[in-house]
Formats: sequence, structure tokens, C-alpha cells
Amino acid sequence: MIHVEGLVKDLGGRRVLDEISFNAPTGTITGLLGPNGAGKTTTMRILATLLVPDQGRVEIAGIDISRDPIGARRALGLVTEDPGLYDRLTVREQLTFTGRAYGLSSSTVAARIDQLASLLGMGDYLDERAGILSKGNRQKVSLSRALVHDPPILLLDEPTSGLDVVAAASLEKLLTLPEVTCGKTVLLSTHRLDEAERMATRVVGIAGGRVVVDATPEELAEAYGGSFREAFVQMLGRAELGG
Repeated sequence: MIHVEGLVKDLGGRRVLDEISFNAPTGTITGLLGPNGAGKTTTMRILATLLVPDQGRVEIAGIDISRDPIGARRALGLVTEDPGLYDRLTVREQLTFTGRAYGLSSSTVAARIDQLASLLGMGDYLDERAGILSKGNRQKVSLSRALVHDPPILLLDEPTSGLDVVAAASLEKLLTLPEVTCGKTVLLSTHRLDEAERMATRVVGIAGGRVVVDATPEELAEAYGGSFREAFVQMLGRAELGG
């Protein structure tokens, strides 16, 4: 489980997060939704131990990230909008480097790479340099890198942003495969409501640095009437007006 309690973060003289609290249950995909500038990426960076909160507490798989950030990093995989690959290394070399950095043996890494290549459809370019790959295939490599050590927590920060429709649909399909996310706690940050509705079993909506909704898509639609998209937009409008 991911447990977030009372997160506060000021950046550039502005309060980006204002007492953010929510849980992401084990074995589910939780959507972290909100407009640009709502605080989604800041929240994800804190969870990934890339930023230190000014106040609040976060537990990743039972690990307090402030007390044991290294242990928290071992328990999670992170996929961001920018894959951040080493262009001169092959896909296999990148995954080998990552697996060994997590302390896996050479034989375990090799077996894991073969498994991920088959699962994610990377066999045709496993020994190609990352620099020549399409953005969609680069995101597959980024996902496999996040999964190579088989972490219990998966953080997905706008993973389909910038992808064309076909590549985004392909990545989304992979992210919902039981073999990829089974038993894992997945937090998906996105501004694509249709994506969240298809993938997430629960959504946490942020506006103005605060949590304004924490419900299933069905509960939100029922509470506000209409479709999930209409309900979410209506909810954001009320939150911005202070309603």
C-alpha cells in the first residue's frame, strides 16, 4: 500500500501541496487526476524520494520514505513521461545495468530480461541502441526498467503523454495485463480522464494542491450525475469556486 498523510510542499514561494492525504490500496490501480499545475507530479516526485516534503508522512510498502529513502526506492519502480534512457546503450544493456544496480545476480537479470522482452513485445529490438527507437518503444523499455527488480509498488507519472494514439493504446494495454501489475500497488498520474476511467479502480482528484475527491469512477459519476468525465469536470469546477 501507498499511504500519504498531510503532505505539504512549497516551491518558488507557492504552496504546491496543501495537506494532501490519500491511500493507494495493494493490488489495484489508483488514478491521481487533476489539471496541469494541480500538484500531481510534485506528489509523485515526493513518493519517488526525488523531493523532500516540507511536512507530512509517506509510507511505501510499509517503509517510511523519510526514514529509509533507499529502502523505499528498492520497493518501487518509476515510469515518467520522459523515458530518460541512455541512447548509446542497447535495451539489454540498460536493463542489465538497472538489474545489477538493484543487486540482482547476472543470471537472475538475464532471465528477467527475457521474461520482460517476451511480455512487453521487445524481442525485435532488445539488442538495438535506445537512441534509434520510437517514443512508444522507448516507453516500453522504461516500463521494463521499472519492473526488472519486480517491485511491489509502481509509480506511473503521465506514462502515455506525448505518445500517438496507437502507441498510447499499446502501452495502456500492457499496463493492465495481470502479468505486469498483478499483486502490485499502482499509482497512475494522468490528466486523461478516459485513460483513468478504463484503468483505475479508484481515483484521487487534486485541485489547487488539495485532494477534492477520493472515490471510484462509478461513485463519482453517481454523486454528480452523468458520465465520469462530466462528473469529474463538474467536481473540479465546484472545487475551484470553493463549493
